[in-house]
Amino acid sequence: MIGLASVEGKDEAGVLEVLYYLSELAEKYARDGLESDTKRLIERIKEIGIASAFAGLELVVTNALLLYSPVAKEACRRGLENAVVSIALAIGEIGKAAGGQKMEVPVKIAASCLGEMGNTAAFIRTRKETIAVIFALGEIGKSVMNQSLGDAANRTVTLLGETGKVAVSQKFEDAALNAELLLQEIGTEAIEKDLKETADSSVRLLGDIGKNADTQGLERVLLQAAYSLETIKFDAQDRYLVSASLIAEVALMDFDNLGLEKLEEKLNKNWRGKRKFPYIES
Repeated sequence: MIGLASVEGKDEAGVLEVLYYLSELAEKYARDGLESDTKRLIERIKEIGIASAFAGLELVVTNALLLYSPVAKEACRRGLENAVVSIALAIGEIGKAAGGQKMEVPVKIAASCLGEMGNTAAFIRTRKETIAVIFALGEIGKSVMNQSLGDAANRTVTLLGETGKVAVSQKFEDAALNAELLLQEIGTEAIEKDLKETADSSVRLLGDIGKNADTQGLERVLLQAAYSLETIKFDAQDRYLVSASLIAEVALMDFDNLGLEKLEEKLNKNWRGKRKFPYIES
């Protein structure tokens, strides 16, 4: 492929030219309602973006991410849900690769693009799309945690939590549960790496999702929030991260009416601690 050959040759200008061409063509296909052709080009852009991350071409990675936006908006206008899901997953994979190479700017852009897709009314915001966005943000979050990129982790966690709240407002229970489990996983990792701000944010967002779930009548989401907060609280205490532990304790006080001593019985044992992302195949 011409684009990948240019990446291997470190021909930044050549790669950008190919990306612009692919993006314009993908936008045209989306405008014409040609979903399969649009998805094919989304995949090509993703391959170039990931290869560019590993080649150290940060400017190319940034452009690959930004060029998805007009395609995504056109796909939304035409109701091409599977193309939008493909874009969300592609952004997540590129962002994950960028995180692995410690490219903070592309990571933040990837997270922001996904946050826009998950939280802006301009996008379809269906259950399938919301799950894809949460999955992609989780992949980026774990990648930046592995590299201890605190600022990027904070940004990603915030957007993951906000998308989780959107899922609750739409009553997408499985999407909200996945967001909580990812926040728990990232929050626990943040505690281990002493990234206090990320740990605190994870706890606050879990509390917010739980409160919102209560108003929407989503008991499983509320219970999972309580379980995740308990888990993070004990981890924080073990690591002497006082702020995260206190934030979790305060949030749990709001859930006292649940009877936390019966939490283990109430949580579905087949669900707890496992992420499930159904229906995101693109």
